[in-house]
Amino acid sequence: MSDSANSSETSGQAESTSSTAIEQTRPSGHPDGASRRIGIRLQTYAGLFGSVLLVTIASFVAGYFLIQIVQYQARLAEESIPNLSRAVEVARQSTNLVKSVGRMVSAATREEHAMVANEVHDGRRELLSMVAEIGARASFSEQAQALAERLQTVDALLREIQESSGRRLDINDQLDSLVDELGEINRRVERSIGAAVDDQGFFLVAGLRELDDVAEPLSDRDWVGELAHYRDLIQLNQQATSAGLLLGEALVLADRDLLGPIEERFQSAAQTIMRVSDRLATRGEYADLVEDLRRLVGIGEAADGVFPLRRETLERLQRESDALDDGDEASVLLLADMETLVAEVNEDAVQVNTDSQDAANTGIVLLASLTILSVVGAILIGWLFVGRHLIRRLVDLAHNMRDMAEGDLEVPVEVSGNDEVTDMANALEVFRRYALEVQRLNLVEKLAEELDDKNKDLEQALERLRKAQEQIVAEEKLASLGQLTAGVAHEIKNPLNFVNNFAEVSVELVDEVAEILEEVKENEPDTVDEVEEVLGDLRTNLGKIREHSGRADGIVHNMLEHSRAEPGDWRETDLNALLKQYRDLAYHAIRAENTDFNITMETDLADDVGMVEVVPQDISRAFLNILTNACQAIEEKRASAGGDYDPVLAISSRRADDTVLFCIRDNGPGISDELRQRMFEPFVTTKDTGKGTGLGLSLTADIVARHGGAIEVDSEVGTFTEFRIRLPLEPTREPATS
Repeated sequence: MSDSANSSETSGQAESTSSTAIEQTRPSGHPDGASRRIGIRLQTYAGLFGSVLLVTIASFVAGYFLIQIVQYQARLAEESIPNLSRAVEVARQSTNLVKSVGRMVSAATREEHAMVANEVHDGRRELLSMVAEIGARASFSEQAQALAERLQTVDALLREIQESSGRRLDINDQLDSLVDELGEINRRVERSIGAAVDDQGFFLVAGLRELDDVAEPLSDRDWVGELAHYRDLIQLNQQATSAGLLLGEALVLADRDLLGPIEERFQSAAQTIMRVSDRLATRGEYADLVEDLRRLVGIGEAADGVFPLRRETLERLQRESDALDDGDEASVLLLADMETLVAEVNEDAVQVNTDSQDAANTGIVLLASLTILSVVGAILIGWLFVGRHLIRRLVDLAHNMRDMAEGDLEVPVEVSGNDEVTDMANALEVFRRYALEVQRLNLVEKLAEELDDKNKDLEQALERLRKAQEQIVAEEKLASLGQLTAGVAHEIKNPLNFVNNFAEVSVELVDEVAEILEEVKENEPDTVDEVEEVLGDLRTNLGKIREHSGRADGIVHNMLEHSRAEPGDWRETDLNALLKQYRDLAYHAIRAENTDFNITMETDLADDVGMVEVVPQDISRAFLNILTNACQAIEEKRASAGGDYDPVLAISSRRADDTVLFCIRDNGPGISDELRQRMFEPFVTTKDTGKGTGLGLSLTADIVARHGGAIEVDSEVGTFTEFRIRLPLEPTREPATS
């Protein structure tokens, strides 16, 4: 109601103002006013006629004297200008020759270096030819001789830089070859030392060199020697890594003074590597590793190694920099000589031009006199008849119209006079007042719309704040649950270790008892048979204890892995086993809350999937999120459908070319098309507050995307939902999430 009232009031004010504007801008004319005013047509004709008359007279006079001046200018163009052009060309070629020095130093390839050298040679030859041509004239011979001497200095610097930069390109090719060899050696050394450290560590723990070997008794092992050998491998791994990093740092180092400390550190690492390599050389299985280590040291210390070549490169760069400084000084002197030559040639041309102008002075004085008379007459005509009465008012009117077009409606239109321009100004003033009122009405409506938009933005901001608070609370609960899970898993792991260890000891004791029974079997065969039967049952029970304790240990290990906050490592993982394990985990998690929960599990996992390199913690989270949602959806439909519903959860995997496909299908309530389009967005959930944050599927999509894979959803409301996760066999190795 208030808006309507305001609109009515504003409209009334606009009509009142507009009426007032019309009354105020209407001219107070006389009965014979039209006969007293001078029209725009007469003013325009008078101004144009006067201007054309003056221009015609001036044109005839100018044409006559222009013919006279052209005759003098022809001599200037045929003699003086060519000399000046050659001098300017010499200056340009000199500048290009100086610039070629920097291009030769910065050449990255041998072809580019040769191209710049050819350009320098051609430019130098052409420049000398032009200097000789200018020097042929007696008046410029001294300047040409000075230029030739400067060019010889620059030529010597160019030759020095050409030789140094060419040698530096050869060194760069050698360094590139060494970089490739260094990369290959580093990879072989890393693999060899890593495998040796793992094998030696396994031997120290289990006493086995190979899995098929028989473990040596503890008393027969050379603990001191084996531990020393293990420390040598660890130290060798550290020093080899350090040496490789130092070589890489030397290859990119730009300060020559810092190269010495790096070389000393490399020599220290090399001494350690050679000392440990000599001890490893006594073992035949390390022959290839020792050879690679010695070559690694040779890449850095040899006469054609990284440090000598890099030192020579930096020294040549310094010499080239000094030569460039000298070249800059020579170029300054060369350009100064060129400026002197150009100035003298220019003076010669100016002198010729001055002579031609002196010959035309008489005609110029006459032309100037006529021009002054024409200009004065044109100014008087334009000022009196055009500028004062017409142009000035039209300009003011155009300025007012431009201000109105730009939105400035506050300045009134004021144009004096009594002609058609005045009528246009009065009409424009009426339009301005109407437009001002319309602008005010539009401003009120715009402010109302902006207020509504701000209110909507505030409501959306409050809603986002509420969701963010719920997310924070949910994340704190998840963090606490993760810490609790890690603590419980850690406490369970200790007794599991004891159970597993004592089961292994018990198996060994059973074997020892069996050996003893073999010795006394001849004396009491019946009793021995009964004891062997009992021992067989005991051995079977111990095997089951070890099997189930191993399974429990695996579950605890996965709980620890799943609850860790730090990013996981990429490693080869049996995704079939991982999918099956987390299906069971999701099922038992729902069953722990509701003991009536039972489903039919269908499994179709392809054997050719094999091991895939992934981040197990992240992929397990993705599997668990989807499987948990599937179990919750099945439980929701089971609770609403009654006894006629047969819940089924199916998992399958397939390998296709360079990808593997995992499918998780349930016959739950399904997902609507509207929700399916938004289900991977954060905070989208159909669960009650406190039962879900809406982040599970969003995190799952992020995890799959970071692995270079894709996730698809197919669903029919009331029938089924199927998630398809496709992962590449070659990992993308993007950073994993916590």
